[in-house]
Amino acid sequence: MKLPSFETQPGETVIYRTRPNRKWYAVAWNIASDLVGISLLTFVGMIIFSAPVTGLLAGFLPPETAAVIVQFLCLGIVPLLVTAWAAEDVIRTFTAEFILTDQRLWVRGSPYAWSRGETPLEDIAAMTCRRNAVFVRQESTRKPQVHVCSDGKAFVKAYEELSARIAVM
Repeated sequence: MKLPSFETQPGETVIYRTRPNRKWYAVAWNIASDLVGISLLTFVGMIIFSAPVTGLLAGFLPPETAAVIVQFLCLGIVPLLVTAWAAEDVIRTFTAEFILTDQRLWVRGSPYAWSRGETPLEDIAAMTCRRNAVFVRQESTRKPQVHVCSDGKAFVKAYEELSARIAVM
């Protein structure tokens, strides 16, 4: 599968560009933390939610059927969904890219089409950063964009410097 790549438009200058983090320890940390999260979620979910949900389902299903459904949910569907999310999180480590130019903000968060987009600089009302999240508030919509970026502070600083230069002109 070919990932969408950034292409500059005529007269466009790249101001700041983040690169995907392909260091082995970053990937190992992501995988290990996701595995711990999946294990804890499965264990805690099975302990805390299995008895109440089985009792709830036993109100209108046979108890054996209710127990099988709860086991299927707690040991099958939920861990599978969390594993898919964790795999996407690890893939994002390899593919995430943020590019700030003098005309637009271009983002590719993961290989999926819905995590890619570009925003013209004129449409950006504000950009802030908290921990690993970059929040982009647009003038055209009330819903903010939230992107996960390891060097988000440097990215926001580059945007602020660019917007200050544009305001002076």
